[in-house]
Amino acid sequence: MKEDYKCPCQEVDPDNFITNEEVRHLIENRDNYKFQQQDYFRLYNCIHCNDCGTSEERFILKHKFLTDGNSIDGLDVNIGNIERYKTPFIRNKNRIKIPNAVSKESNTLLYFGCFTTVKTPEYGSSIMKYLLSKKIDFCILEKEDCCGYPILCTGALESYNYLVENNLEKFKAKGIDTVITVCPSCFMVFNKHYSQYGIKIRYFTEYLEPSKSKKSGNLLIQHACPLKNGEIPFIVDHIEKIYRNSGYTLIDSIPQDCCGGGVGHQLRTDISEAIALKRMEDFKGLSNLSKFLPDVLNYIITYCPDAYWIIKVFGRKKKIEFKLKNMCELLI
Repeated sequence: MKEDYKCPCQEVDPDNFITNEEVRHLIENRDNYKFQQQDYFRLYNCIHCNDCGTSEERFILKHKFLTDGNSIDGLDVNIGNIERYKTPFIRNKNRIKIPNAVSKESNTLLYFGCFTTVKTPEYGSSIMKYLLSKKIDFCILEKEDCCGYPILCTGALESYNYLVENNLEKFKAKGIDTVITVCPSCFMVFNKHYSQYGIKIRYFTEYLEPSKSKKSGNLLIQHACPLKNGEIPFIVDHIEKIYRNSGYTLIDSIPQDCCGGGVGHQLRTDISEAIALKRMEDFKGLSNLSKFLPDVLNYIITYCPDAYWIIKVFGRKKKIEFKLKNMCELLI
């Protein structure tokens, strides 16, 4: 747990925010009380950016909310979809076109994740093409099953564990010894559960290199909260160094706060959208850059598919001047 943190959920919904101290108290005394249905708004206020360092404990509290007899609209349907389709998303068809250059039998798997294949296929496709350009050998599953994170964030731990075991069996059967993920949620789940079986979990950013040709432009990077807040502590410096060495001018004059994406837009959409709009206002505050540097392009990138979607949708609503780009595109 962190003593000093900035929570975007507290920023937009302070009345329902649960502090770390309260989380600690609720965990330690969970046998002495029962959650009521109205506690939903407090417990599901969290979008799990993990800046507070208590995401795991908050999952436990959500699970208790359900086992105490409370409900979430649509959860039974989601669990039914998991049992039938191995995903909470019925229409989970991969919209990413797989080129013939992708290996059929590699022991390294490029895993896109549900959200990428359905909502942001252009993001996943760009990463796939970049890895191929770097001669990285990998295979892709004909049909991916959900990593489990979306259902974990509801508190339905049994369904989450089912998906974790399902993917582990699938990877073992295919002889996978390395998984490259393009989604922070998938990375977190696989790294937590599969490393003990000798499966190496990599995030695609490990394979990025500075561009061989000199680039130019102002660049704003929306960092992936769960990764920079604990899973890959040095990822911010790693990413920023790559783009600086490629020639881009990085903009770091605003705080790198959560965009509101990820789990937030699956449950408390009001929280997620309020945070997203605040972040877009932050970006709009930098729009005057073009007035001082009229011949320089302003780009925005991210290495999270959920953040990519948030910027795409809410950036358009707020008409931010930064042009959203696939981060690999700027290195080719």
